[in-house]
Amino acid sequence: MDKKILIITADNLGLSKEQIDYQDIEILKFPVIVNDKEYRQSDEYDAAWLIEKYVNDKVIAKTSSIVKGELVEIIENNKNNYDLIIHVVMSSFLSTATFAVAENVREMYEKSIPIINIDSRQVMAGVGNVLMGVIDIIKENKSTGDIIRLSQEIVNNTFNYMVIADLNYIARGGRIGKAKALMGSVLRITPILGLMGDDEDGVIVPLDKGRTFKQVNTKIIDLIKVKMAEKSVTNIKRLNIIGFGDNQDAVSDLKEKIKTIPCNDIIIGKADLSGVVHCGPKAYYLAITV
Repeated sequence: MDKKILIITADNLGLSKEQIDYQDIEILKFPVIVNDKEYRQSDEYDAAWLIEKYVNDKVIAKTSSIVKGELVEIIENNKNNYDLIIHVVMSSFLSTATFAVAENVREMYEKSIPIINIDSRQVMAGVGNVLMGVIDIIKENKSTGDIIRLSQEIVNNTFNYMVIADLNYIARGGRIGKAKALMGSVLRITPILGLMGDDEDGVIVPLDKGRTFKQVNTKIIDLIKVKMAEKSVTNIKRLNIIGFGDNQDAVSDLKEKIKTIPCNDIIIGKADLSGVVHCGPKAYYLAITV
């Protein structure tokens, strides 16, 4: 079935628009609040800018949900030009407000144009991997039913491994308990946190930890190999790795180690402003789809 399809997503996906091989796409920008002032991703206000503010000015930052009016405006401008709209949304568990906005807008347009909201169960690079997988499905000219079914398979088979140097940032965002953040600081360990697509709850889970970044990177490779064995695959379909520019030795080490795993598509992603908010300095992460 030949349909003209618009994709909507937001900018917490670890990809630049130039890295997305699909023309009919609109990318919303998450509001980022830094010391009570709102910013959006731009050439001036980017991941490196916020990292510098964290380190030098000790700012407090948080994100807000996507703006309903901005989503509605996109749909109003495009509803007569497309047969279907697909909205790839960050994890509904980690941002219930964002997913609620997406669902509310979908219901508003039920009689005008069909909208499919895909709960990626992910943040950052994981959202990007799900998005790229959905684009692959669309390019195969699948029916609407196939798109829904196969997109869920992509979600279920996407896994995000996050190295968080300071757990206090993610704790301030309400993502983990403060006690765990304190423990990480006292013991000076670096945790590996995960978002596992086959976990229907979509929660961030502790996977492992290490005392050096090189040790952590080795453990990430081991975790990926375990997941590949669990899924009975010998190579990864897609991998996206992202750093914030302030921990280049650790990211370079991970890039070298990941070469030991067969992968069809390796992406060096682009850090985004909203992604930095909860990760903090020296964080990095990668997502795989198997």
